[in-house]
Amino acid sequence: MKSPAIKPLHYAGVLVAVALAALLPWFAPNQFYIHLATVGCINLMLVLGLAIIARAGQLSMGHGGFALVGGYVSALLSMKGWPPLLTLFIAGLAAAVIAAALGWIILRLRGVYFVLVAFAFSQIAVLLALDMSSITGGANGLVGVPPISIFGYVLRAKPQFYPFALGCALTTLALTWLLYRSPLGTMMAATAENQRLTESSGIDTHRVQVIAFTIGSGIAGFAGALSTHYLRFISPDSYTFWESVSYLTMLVVGGRDGVLGPVVGVLVLTPLPELLRSTEGLQHIIYGTVLVLCLMFVPNGLASIVQMWRARQRVTTTSATLVAGEVP
Repeated sequence: MKSPAIKPLHYAGVLVAVALAALLPWFAPNQFYIHLATVGCINLMLVLGLAIIARAGQLSMGHGGFALVGGYVSALLSMKGWPPLLTLFIAGLAAAVIAAALGWIILRLRGVYFVLVAFAFSQIAVLLALDMSSITGGANGLVGVPPISIFGYVLRAKPQFYPFALGCALTTLALTWLLYRSPLGTMMAATAENQRLTESSGIDTHRVQVIAFTIGSGIAGFAGALSTHYLRFISPDSYTFWESVSYLTMLVVGGRDGVLGPVVGVLVLTPLPELLRSTEGLQHIIYGTVLVLCLMFVPNGLASIVQMWRARQRVTTTSATLVAGEVP
């Protein structure tokens, strides 16, 4: 009888969190917090894309490469006069098409080989951005990328851009939640759990993983384009190997099961670089330390702590009920 009462509380909690996030521009002490929240929204989209790939049993170390591709595609098209709002979706589509073609080949590889090839793609994307200086601007990148405009309303300032970024992040979150509960999401989870057993039941696991890789990388391309129009700048250093590591760390620290894990990971780790700005040389060491500690003590991520507590409460309640039933 308790489960019906829990769901409304969950929905109420979600609505309160969304309302607080939407009201941030009005009660934030300064624009730095709005900037941090905007970066968090973009990071959430990137981590959700990585979570979709992980849902099908793979981890991509080339996630930053697809964000870089999306950023450059949107920047180049918008600088030639295309509407930035349209180039966002073209950037996501371009990243998805590349991922589908690449994934069809490399997802036949299993284990560490897929990780290595995805990492190689990310490095190749950075090198191409450096070498094709006549198009990409080389190491200097592209400066003065046009801002996003919606029906003539230009999202130039941070308080103007943040609601749009929040809307994109919430839409991605909702679509990911729906995907996980769809038949495709069930096949993805089954593939991650036991690929051979899933194949024996008649499911094409290779196709499932390619679809997951395509969707996740397409989201990365869209998020990379969104970040480019927010900062109005992109260079080969915008999305390096370390950015891919950061997104993976956020996913592992928050938790890979469900959509709550990416949210928790982003909330915990997005402010960390700003807090550690004075210790620039130690940032990667501290990131690694946080990752190792989570793997040791909370292997399923911080989001699993609530689930563990609820499971213990159920066991305690069940035990107390059994004992009470045995007492004459």
